[in-house]
Amino acid sequence: MKIYLVNIILIILYRVIFQPQDRSENNNRIFCILASLNWILLSGLRHLRVGADTLKYGYYFEQAKNISWLSLWKEPVDIFIHGSMGKDPGYIVFQKLVRLLTTNYRVYLIIIAVIFTLPLGIWIYRNSSNALMSFIIYSCLFYSFFSITGTRQTIATAMVVFVGYRYIKKQNIWIFLLLILIGSSIHFSAICYLPFYFIANREITNKYLFLCGSIFMGVFIFKGYIYRLGSKLIGYDQYLPNQGDETWIFTIFLIALAIVTLMKRNEILISNTRNKHYINALLIAVILVPFTFVNPASIRVIQYFSLYIILLVPEIINTFQKKERFFVFLIASSTLILLLIKNNPTYIFFWQS
Repeated sequence: MKIYLVNIILIILYRVIFQPQDRSENNNRIFCILASLNWILLSGLRHLRVGADTLKYGYYFEQAKNISWLSLWKEPVDIFIHGSMGKDPGYIVFQKLVRLLTTNYRVYLIIIAVIFTLPLGIWIYRNSSNALMSFIIYSCLFYSFFSITGTRQTIATAMVVFVGYRYIKKQNIWIFLLLILIGSSIHFSAICYLPFYFIANREITNKYLFLCGSIFMGVFIFKGYIYRLGSKLIGYDQYLPNQGDETWIFTIFLIALAIVTLMKRNEILISNTRNKHYINALLIAVILVPFTFVNPASIRVIQYFSLYIILLVPEIINTFQKKERFFVFLIASSTLILLLIKNNPTYIFFWQS
């Protein structure tokens, strides 16, 4: 637990040292690099007992040596269409490629940390109006899955969300589709992010919000039926309904944030037209949130969209008067840190017993 708080203190200290007041892009860049480096080290140097799936993925990494390149070449239909070597065959190829560089699982964990955290840092640097707030949000809400537990979905998320968002802004559908194709071969749930390309630029009108509200009610009423159908399509039928952490707190937080966002949407949108992307992502996350009451594992799909909270919250803070912003920032960051403390996560480095 202490190491996570030390990490946040260090991130705040980096921001104090590299102040953005002079509008120095170099200062902001250095800050994002240092904050990202913190999470690369925490993720890559964790003990194998830290993270629900860390040991499991170590086993997969070792088993990859038993799959020959010749079999991947000779049996592409069986492997990639019929799934004879398990689901998400792109992950098998990824492991084989990494094993050309190293067979050490510790090095592999560090590589995964770099693959995810470097695009995260660039994403925040390019899109966040308050990089410190963005890193605090990540460090309190999202780290436990992406930096500690996940591997396949962590890689897929870095590819389709952090890299893919660049091509949503550029409206380059072909590169975006290529990223979705590769990402979904590593973790098929990445296919759920595909509709965002067509939704991101939707104007936030009253009529549109009414439609979203109606869809939310429909999803809430028929959540069980829709979940059973959708989970089979995206591969989440493997997770039993009683698996996963309680998501009540995250659900309440998400809905409360949506209410605040909609109340201040005009101010948010007028400051930056790109902010409609973040609001649309939040709306999708809220529409999907009833599925967490069927199976908490559904939050993994929601995370493709809820990650945009990292960019949205700083924009909400910016809608307040300058003299009020520090107080709002203090309240928001303190609430997140208290939530982290309440969760009381454990962490040890790999050299600790």
